[in-house]
Amino acid sequence: MPNNDDNRPLWRFFDGSVSVSVSMLLAVSLNGCAFCDGLPVLGLLKGLTMQDDGVIIVATLLLFPTTVALYGGFQVFFAAKEAVEKRARERGRREGVQEERERISKALERRGVPLTPEQVKALNGDSE
Repeated sequence: MPNNDDNRPLWRFFDGSVSVSVSMLLAVSLNGCAFCDGLPVLGLLKGLTMQDDGVIIVATLLLFPTTVALYGGFQVFFAAKEAVEKRARERGRREGVQEERERISKALERRGVPLTPEQVKALNGDSE
């Protein structure tokens, strides 16, 4: 599978802009959170959002954790996607090999070509 590094700067821009947007959304959500006052960390962050420029300060504080969480989420998603694609390719390859074995076996039977026991084993997939 080719490794395409041509779109890496575009992907980093997208990833960075999503991280900033999500951290800002979290900061705004904390500002309006009614039940966050009693929670230790969320109460502190909500208190910070109430100050002048507090939402921007909290969004900046949340930027790194948000980036790490999104990056990890994207890594897990693409690793799972690659595993599923690999499994599908392998299953398709096995099915293709089996179909080819059956085709060869039928063609030889039609022509009346006798098969040796080793050839029968090979066509059945026993000698892989």
